[in-house]
Amino acid sequence: MRPLLLAALLLLAACEGEPDNVQARADSRSKALEQRYREIEAEAENEVAAQVAPLDDEADALLNRLDANAADPANVANVANAQ
Repeated sequence: MRPLLLAALLLLAACEGEPDNVQARADSRSKALEQRYREIEAEAENEVAAQVAPLDDEADALLNRLDANAADPANVANVANAQ
């Protein structure tokens, strides 16, 4: 009877330490996932910025041309005559 009780106590002692280990692994994996999420988010932001930059440059160039055309009195007269 005593060996059975001893075996049960040993199993209980082994199981008692496991939740801390499981929690530690869960915390570690959670931190790793959060870090990977931040990396993916940063990569996505960089890719979007790289794709948007040429479009922003083109839009700025068009706006500058519109401003230059509007400031030129000859163009204003041509636009008024065309309407």
